[in-house]
Amino acid sequence: MLDQAAGARPQVSQTSFLALSLTVLVAGVAPLGLSEKLVEVLVPSMSAISAAIGLSAEFNGKVEVARGKEIAAVTLQAAAEAESYLAQAERAKAIVPLCVGIATTFSAFALLAPAFVAELAPKVGASIITEIYLICPVFAVLSAAVAALATQESISLASAAIGLGARRFSSSQDVGRTWLSATEQIDKASLRARAKWSSFAVSVLPAPFLALLYPGSLEFRAIVAAAAAAAQAAYSLARVEYTLARGVDAVALKSRCAAISDTYANQGARAGAILPFTSALSGLCAATTVAVVEVLPFLPSPVLQCLTCVAFPGVGAIVAAAASISKARCEVDAAAATAAAAQIARVDEEDLAEMSPVQTVLGLIRSLLRPATQRARSVWRRLRWRVLPPSDKLRVARAELEYRVEMYDADADGRLSSEELRELLPLVTGSGGGTTAAQRVAREAAAVAAADGTISYAQLCQLVEVEWRRHGPPAGLYVRHRAAAPSAPQQALA
Repeated sequence: MLDQAAGARPQVSQTSFLALSLTVLVAGVAPLGLSEKLVEVLVPSMSAISAAIGLSAEFNGKVEVARGKEIAAVTLQAAAEAESYLAQAERAKAIVPLCVGIATTFSAFALLAPAFVAELAPKVGASIITEIYLICPVFAVLSAAVAALATQESISLASAAIGLGARRFSSSQDVGRTWLSATEQIDKASLRARAKWSSFAVSVLPAPFLALLYPGSLEFRAIVAAAAAAAQAAYSLARVEYTLARGVDAVALKSRCAAISDTYANQGARAGAILPFTSALSGLCAATTVAVVEVLPFLPSPVLQCLTCVAFPGVGAIVAAAASISKARCEVDAAAATAAAAQIARVDEEDLAEMSPVQTVLGLIRSLLRPATQRARSVWRRLRWRVLPPSDKLRVARAELEYRVEMYDADADGRLSSEELRELLPLVTGSGGGTTAAQRVAREAAAVAAADGTISYAQLCQLVEVEWRRHGPPAGLYVRHRAAAPSAPQQALA
């Protein structure tokens, strides 16, 4: 694919092509009109010019290869950093499910506390009983607070993984959108640290405050507080899993961009691997030309002298042109690596709306329910078909037959060929073409179509309507394909 992309653009610049052509031409005609001394200088000079063009192609090609490899290395580094941030976010999140389990367990124990206290009441004092009531809510609230703290830390790390590269790979036009000064970055870090501990402090308050608002005894309020803390911990788990799902998606996209950039860079390295060899061949041709011109006085024929002078400069020019083609492919690959790396800057918060886990889950639910919904609609249409009066069934069947004739009419001339009719008949007779009625309709339709090999909708409708009036239209005939508004009988059937 990359070779095709490189072949779609000029491989050798017009200046290089003109220079190479002139070197071959001058080297070929020099023995015909110039002195021997001048030929000994001019022909090697032409070969040296071809070698210089090849060396220039090697220089430019190697520069592009190095640029592509450097861009790929930076892109891979960014993807690796994003993976590191995501791994830290996963590690910070690991405590949240444990906190949910602890809070849920203590909320369940809170339900058992009244019975436990009733057992211990005759044996211990009132102060101990009160402490037993408070143990479950305290541990549930602390678990919820730890879950909120871990959630805040994990979300911060996951957001760093999502936004990594937004500034690093932004173009000069987009850098103002993501740029933050040193003071702004310090302020943002301070706000993150403050928000983390503020969330820990605030997460302690909702459950006790909710318990205070509820009327009732101490044991009932303890149950309310423990249950609210368990719900709060579960909410923290849902929040962190939502953010981590987006982070995993974003990091996967960054890794894919890095892999594509590295692939293009390696392809460019492959294309540029031949450049040193072409340069060596160009130099060899130039050196050989210097030795060849020394034997020109021993060649009796001017034509033979011209062929001798043009041989090695011509080979050197061809090799230089090949080096230019390889250089062009290196440029294409480096540009592709750059474009792939630039995509990392697009994977930010604004572009992750389509990656929303909620939308993904809803899409999966729709995919799960779509077949069942279609099946239910089909059953509903068949049931409504059964209760329609015969006259309405005939009207609906005619409309469906007309639609199917239009659908099977490939050339849109209003008539069906024999092959099209054979495909349509099993659908409109509802018998698969194997019963006596279907065979009779097929024979009559073939007789009608014998004149020119085609049959119209009106002719076909007359034939199949005889069977419809005897046995009724097939229930499977009505399948809603049209995007347009249905006719009156169809509206009654829907």
